[in-house]
Amino acid sequence: MKKDFIVEIDESELNLFNKKLRTLSSFKGNGTELISLYIPYGADRSAIMTQLTNEKSQSSNIKDPNTRKNVQSALKRIINLLKQIDFKIPQNGLAIFCGNISKQPGKSDIRLFTVVPIKKLETKMYWCDSEFNLEPLKQMIITTEIYGIIAIDKNEATVAILKGKTYDIVGRFKSNVAGKQRAGGQSAKRFERLREEAEHNFYKKVSEAVNQAFVPYESKLNGIIIAGPGFTKETFLEKDFLDYRLKNKILGLVSTSYTDEYGIKEAIEKSKDLLKNASIIREKELVNEFLASVIKTGLAVYGEKETIDALNAGKVATLLLSEKINKTVYKLKCPNCGFEKTLVIDESEAPNLKCDNCGSEMEIVEEVDYIELLMGKAKKMGTKTAIISTETDEGEQFWKTFGGIAGVLRYR
Repeated sequence: MKKDFIVEIDESELNLFNKKLRTLSSFKGNGTELISLYIPYGADRSAIMTQLTNEKSQSSNIKDPNTRKNVQSALKRIINLLKQIDFKIPQNGLAIFCGNISKQPGKSDIRLFTVVPIKKLETKMYWCDSEFNLEPLKQMIITTEIYGIIAIDKNEATVAILKGKTYDIVGRFKSNVAGKQRAGGQSAKRFERLREEAEHNFYKKVSEAVNQAFVPYESKLNGIIIAGPGFTKETFLEKDFLDYRLKNKILGLVSTSYTDEYGIKEAIEKSKDLLKNASIIREKELVNEFLASVIKTGLAVYGEKETIDALNAGKVATLLLSEKINKTVYKLKCPNCGFEKTLVIDESEAPNLKCDNCGSEMEIVEEVDYIELLMGKAKKMGTKTAIISTETDEGEQFWKTFGGIAGVLRYR
């Protein structure tokens, strides 16, 4: 039986892929200055290079001098990259994005990004616009880890959908169920009947919202968890208002103290066994394992220099990298004297292209995401890599306290 493609790839590679798409989505160009080039594996080299050469020639007709200069510079960078890699396209294909991403009018910041798709690329495309065309890649990242969570008591209910490492609140409800103390003048029987009617209507309203939110995901829904204090969650389930397609998805009931968003968080935290395959639980466990290693065994390292030194020495069993790390590695070469150097700088900074040897302007030979570089280094050392988001409290702590780079060690 053929497996789903997301299962077949390394989770850290999927997380890096998602991070790159988020970064690329944030860029906006002035006019049609951002170029997207999709090259499938096996694409004809001559045809691609001829097209790029023709596009560069035709760009001389662009009226605005700044736009013309930026488009020509971007095309030159793309052509140089393909020559540098000798047109060796990965088996899944290659997506190249290049253009002026400067937010200041009249100022140029030509950047080039490469993305190896997580699924075989079938699309051959050249696109020039005010933003990068990411649709062929976005179609590859449909999350398969989807769970429904309902936190409910007689006073309120919160409904959420957990996708991978993030959850979305899709409904918040307040009930009209009166307290147990009846108002003056009402008979006990009538009061109880009104309470039951209000409770019935509340459960029905919540169920209808759940059906509307969860049924569209029915084929992809891994399970549903119902949480809350007391026996309300059991009563809610017994009312039989949920769509029959969702009933078979119930993983279990979890006792929580709250039924608002804190109740959703509490339900996730208390459902480790039920959600053992969910990314958010795996991430929490990885960070907690690292923290335990720091405190108890000492088999841990953190800080950029210390972690990379340990990685190069083969000591690191699992490399932890925060997705908040936004650095780029530039490999530069001077066309005048041949001097080469590598720079690692923050993504928001522009590289200093002045040659240390002769003072000429150096050319950017290669531009790589720092996380991608470290992942490649880890792979060569037989080290697992985990990219940690800041969507969880543990992930946020990892970034703020430990700088977002650490390792669990094999030995000291």
